Amino acid sequence: MEQMGRSILEKNKVCSLDDVRLGFHLPPFSSVPHLHLHALAPASKMNLKSQLRYGQQSYWFITVDKVLSQLKTHGKVK
Repeated sequence: MEQMGRSILEKNKVCSLDDVRLGFHLPPFSSVPHLHLHALAPASKMNLKSQLRYGQQSYWFITVDKVLSQLKTHGKVK
């Protein structure tokens, strides 16, 4: 999913791929009942509201990197 998100951003020439935030909503904050990736770009231009929703310290959003790290360490996402 991460690769597909980056590919779509690149194809649409959205921004530098170094300035993206890719991740997922954490339950119970999911608005739809299926897994889907959010691809936010440019991450450096997110307003305060977006930073609270999708930032590094968000309670309802987790980045792809954090998901992969937790899966490797714990076998699940906390």
